[in-house]
Amino acid sequence: MFELECDACRLDIGAVLLQEKRPIAFLNEKLNEARQKWSTYEHELYAVYRSLKSWESYLIASDFVLFSDHQSLQHFKKQKHINRMHSRWVSYFEQFNFVIRHKSEVDNKVPDALIRRVSLLVLL
Repeated sequence: MFELECDACRLDIGAVLLQEKRPIAFLNEKLNEARQKWSTYEHELYAVYRSLKSWESYLIASDFVLFSDHQSLQHFKKQKHINRMHSRWVSYFEQFNFVIRHKSEVDNKVPDALIRRVSLLVLL
């Protein structure tokens, strides 16, 4: 069973793909200037989208659990009014069989460390 942990901040996104509680792949992407202006919800949703795109070959044929520290992502399927960008992402998500679980920021260490690394380098 795969697990996917995602996190995002204003500058970049980070994710880790785990199998049997062991990391097998990492993703870190610095956001361009236009994406940096997005809301926190959009950053987190984009992190999920990019993670699924990156590891599609692993995840398309299996059930998995997606962990995020952004609690509102658990309800993205129930939204009635979404913009065009979100609808594209949500339609892409429908190819996968996954459950979203909230993971507190304290427990979401690996993706958080990935995004903090880039933020630290930007500050330096």
